[in-house]
Amino acid sequence: MSDLDPDLETSTAIDERVEATQFRVELDDVETALTRLDDGTYGTCQVCGTAIDDEVLTQRPQARVCDEHSA
Repeated sequence: MSDLDPDLETSTAIDERVEATQFRVELDDVETALTRLDDGTYGTCQVCGTAIDDEVLTQRPQARVCDEHSA
């Protein structure tokens, strides 16, 4: 039996699942960005088709929408 507090163990397990989920979402976003790069749609808003600002892409290369549609 573990000497750790059961509540702490549960909290740690939940934190690890949340981190794993966040990592999976980020990885999916990067894979989508790579696919869009291959098909020539990278850097264009998926809603309106306009170019996404270079500054946005520098900060978030996986951005899918322009500033107007990022809300």
